[in-house]
Amino acid sequence: MPEQRSNCEYFLAYYVPSALRETRVAIGLVLFEESGRLVGQRFTQDWRAVRCLDPQADVNLLSRIPAHFEELASGAMDPDSGAARRTGEGFSSVLQRMEQDFAGSLQLSVPRGVRTQDPGQELERLFVEHVAPRRPRRLPSAQRSGTRAWVRARLAEALRRHRLWERLERDVPVEQFTAPGDAFRIDFRFRPNGVAQYLHALSLERDWTQAKLLGYTYWRIREKTDALLTAVVADSDPTLEAAESCRRILTDAQIAVEPLSRVDALLDRVSSGLQG
Repeated sequence: MPEQRSNCEYFLAYYVPSALRETRVAIGLVLFEESGRLVGQRFTQDWRAVRCLDPQADVNLLSRIPAHFEELASGAMDPDSGAARRTGEGFSSVLQRMEQDFAGSLQLSVPRGVRTQDPGQELERLFVEHVAPRRPRRLPSAQRSGTRAWVRARLAEALRRHRLWERLERDVPVEQFTAPGDAFRIDFRFRPNGVAQYLHALSLERDWTQAKLLGYTYWRIREKTDALLTAVVADSDPTLEAAESCRRILTDAQIAVEPLSRVDALLDRVSSGLQG
């Protein structure tokens, strides 16, 4: 029996530097199911294309668009069903309001239809296809076993397997806790019971310096808010001095360390916390 597909619609959000110019760049998208239920929204955190198009672009203003959308959307939702209200201000009005509030910089496309078996995964696919910056393709050898990139890829696979990929914030900036302009980002964040919890991939054998940076960042975060941080690492030989030295840096900073061999149990706890 074929799997049931859902009819969905999505809107692309563009940055438009001037009404007199035809150039624009996609910065986000919003996806709805046919019933009117909001599947989700994704906006870029990489503003290089915007700055290339318009060096004078107000990136601070543009970065507020996702939060502004959430605020407007909350007023257009039925709290019982999670679907757009049939009366009053619906999502069509929300999108129009967004264009008005960011007049001169935000333009929304006409709705585009798509059929999918998994709306959550479709949101991610559409974002990659239409919005995410194009990255140069890397040879498979660039992602060597045991490196941070390799660990992060295994962690991402596990998050998708546990259906958590869409539920966690990704590439979380930390400059609000450290200093303006700090480019460091933590891989994932979620908020069970309102307490921020972070996951970050690391190589014990290779990332001694990044472990120190992560420890400092975590200290600064906890100065301002309650938080927990777990470093997800490759299983390593305990006799390797470099790996054990890196582990001590993390544990001294009160960062939990979980190997990939226990990542499924870790994500089971994450899932339970989000459902509680």
